[in-house]
Amino acid sequence: MALLIALFVAEAIVFYAHVARDVVPFYPPRFDQLSYYLSTYDLLGAFHAKSSRAFVDELLQPGNPTGTTFVLQGALLSLIGGANRTTFLSVNLLYFLALQFVLFTVVRSCIGRIDFAWIAIALLLSSATVIQAAGGIYDYRIDFSAMCLYGIWTCLVVWCGAFRHTGRSLIVALAGILLVYSRFFTVIYIGIALGTLLAINLYELLRASAPERNSATWRGINILLSGGLVAAVCLPRLYLSRDAIYGYYMIGHVLGDEKYIRAHELGVYSIAGHLLYYPKSILYGHIGLLTWLIAGALAGWSLWRDRLTASEMLARLRPFGHEFIALGIAVLIPVATLTANVSKSPVVGGIVTVPILLAMVLFGAAIWPGVLKLSRTRSINVAAVATAIAVSAFAIKGTSSKGVAPRADLERITLLARSIATYAAENNLDRLSMSTDRVVDYENVGTLKLASIELLHRSLEVDGLLGHGAYGIFATSREDALRLVAESDVIVLTDPVTDRSHPYPMNTKIKEYWGELWQWTNQNRALLFSTEIFGIPYRVFVRSPPTKEHPLGRASTDHTRSR
Repeated sequence: MALLIALFVAEAIVFYAHVARDVVPFYPPRFDQLSYYLSTYDLLGAFHAKSSRAFVDELLQPGNPTGTTFVLQGALLSLIGGANRTTFLSVNLLYFLALQFVLFTVVRSCIGRIDFAWIAIALLLSSATVIQAAGGIYDYRIDFSAMCLYGIWTCLVVWCGAFRHTGRSLIVALAGILLVYSRFFTVIYIGIALGTLLAINLYELLRASAPERNSATWRGINILLSGGLVAAVCLPRLYLSRDAIYGYYMIGHVLGDEKYIRAHELGVYSIAGHLLYYPKSILYGHIGLLTWLIAGALAGWSLWRDRLTASEMLARLRPFGHEFIALGIAVLIPVATLTANVSKSPVVGGIVTVPILLAMVLFGAAIWPGVLKLSRTRSINVAAVATAIAVSAFAIKGTSSKGVAPRADLERITLLARSIATYAAENNLDRLSMSTDRVVDYENVGTLKLASIELLHRSLEVDGLLGHGAYGIFATSREDALRLVAESDVIVLTDPVTDRSHPYPMNTKIKEYWGELWQWTNQNRALLFSTEIFGIPYRVFVRSPPTKEHPLGRASTDHTRSR
């Protein structure tokens, strides 16, 4: 246990070093986490106004379509660590440490050997999903915590012997409740998985002999008990958010056209592309090459040591039969559900990472060379080598700036947002409207609001017009675009050509009338700030001239002519 604690300390050092250097100083990339940061700051503001009642209101907020505890946990943690992104992101670290502890404990308990517990940790640490740019441990959105909670749930299912133990089955239910409250959609995974296990158990009960019937009966009762408890606690909460859930999932993912844009954004156009997207995403993007190499090397070496035939291998796997079935269902149900959705995401497939890794560990335990062929000391040494490789990989990837945008561009993004927030502060504006001619994750009302909070310690309400909401990713007509720009206090213009071919219709449509936007804005608004980000010129125009010389100065305006 001392070694496990030491590992946790090392992981925390890696985590906070990377957060301090490459996360907190810059804007949060990828749209989703920006909204979660802002929601957490809003909740803290409500807490200061209404005290603890604000947390109760958040828990029961009917407008939440995806989950109700993630933002709440970030806000609660900030009461200890302060209201900042480092504290908010610590939620991910805590979930990851909890997952490792449960995985280690469950594997050691079920297999009875500490070497396999360390191999399980090695496989998890080496998995690509942990450090994935979108949805990884440094990404403040519900996907990483949901992956950890689903992993804990599946570990506990194995720990209770696939519902052989009543007391442990109740603990499985508690983990399921926390998972569903964290991400509402996972109620489908849990519900269908438990229903499938119950159907399989009923089939076994009908075929079982008298001595086996009692065990099958109790397993069925425990499945019903665990599932019933989850339903009793979660369904009323889901019903409370029924309208928000319908709007987010049914309209956004099933009935609306956005699903096709999201699929095309990831290069998915054909039926084969839809069917293979998540298997590929999981195998390469979430499990990752290093994990497969470690698992493959251990499995290959084990098979070579014992020269097992197929029948001998199946015989060794049989003691974990119910556990393999449960883990298989825990993987197949989410994959099938996500594949049925036309809209695709590189993030959500990570939910099945832990059950796959746990199945690898159980497979390895079943086929591992016998005690007579491999001493316990040598077995522990093998596990130590695998763990050392995985920890080194985690440390290297976890502290690397590879994949992070150039710092010069990140600093310019911060300057752009700060220039607008400072303009609002100097002109005593608590609310303003904003239009932009390009849909990117680093320049929108969210980045502006976050910059005002974190850099100026000032709340600023921003209404997004062109380039936001209904006039965001979808193509906007010329008439609507001109009207929205005319209504805007702040207008951000780039150019009509550079990097506009993909992936959103708005970015392409606007080329038809961009010249008119440029001409009107130059005639009716004052230039506040200009810079270049990722090779694209950005010009910020405001409704009235600044009251004094802008403290940030102005970047060169040589590139402000129309192209």
